[in-house]
Amino acid sequence: MKRQIELICGASESTPDFEAIDNSSNFIFTPDPNFTPIRLFDLDGNVVFLNSWIECAYYVRGGWTDNISDFFNGEKFLFFLIAGLFIAFNLFKDKVFSR
Repeated sequence: MKRQIELICGASESTPDFEAIDNSSNFIFTPDPNFTPIRLFDLDGNVVFLNSWIECAYYVRGGWTDNISDFFNGEKFLFFLIAGLFIAFNLFKDKVFSR
């Protein structure tokens, strides 16, 4: 997880206390003016813009990623592609060979 946080958020020497953030329902992340904002995505396609390294690390730890294609379901795509081709073939076959 540490490697993924470093890849997405960058390196940092601070070690945040994620349990304290999890346990605090009123925790507010402080924007860091030296941090370049990052856009992350979740499994449902939601988008969040983050303004600090700690906030970014927290979200990455929660399963968010910087690439929406990480959630691409290839099996589902392949199923619908094959089903569509099968239907199109059957419709075409019926039109061509029914004469």
